[in-house]
Amino acid sequence: MSSQFTGAMVQRFVDLCRDRGTPATPQRIEIYRALAGSEAHPTPEMLYDQVRLSMPSMSLATVYKTLDTLVALGVASEIATTGDAKRYDANMEQHHHLVCTQCHSISDFRAPAFERIPLIAPEDFTPEFVSIRVHGLCKKCKASPPHS
Repeated sequence: MSSQFTGAMVQRFVDLCRDRGTPATPQRIEIYRALAGSEAHPTPEMLYDQVRLSMPSMSLATVYKTLDTLVALGVASEIATTGDAKRYDANMEQHHHLVCTQCHSISDFRAPAFERIPLIAPEDFTPEFVSIRVHGLCKKCKASPPHS
């Protein structure tokens, strides 16, 4: 993402924190900036490695707690994946994910036809949005021979 777009997202985050009475600490801002600037759908550990470059005293526990806060504020989401690692996304627009079953990369994709699928749910459930994960091989993994 462009640094200008990421900067605007960070400013909206700071404003939202102010409106909700949540402290916009330097650590939270830096973690959100790293997440908002990433298209890799990073794990907490990936964010930790990146943020520690500018904040060497940052702890992994702070990254995990901050990600919980970002999800609770509605500025990030946890992506359900297969595997043990949690992955996060700051893109809160309606979109879907392509998940590589070999390298575990995740990329965004949009499919307007998916947004038009009628949601059939029990009477006591009100759907809010649809999020689809398509599992397969990314272009890079498809072109390389399988590991044995």
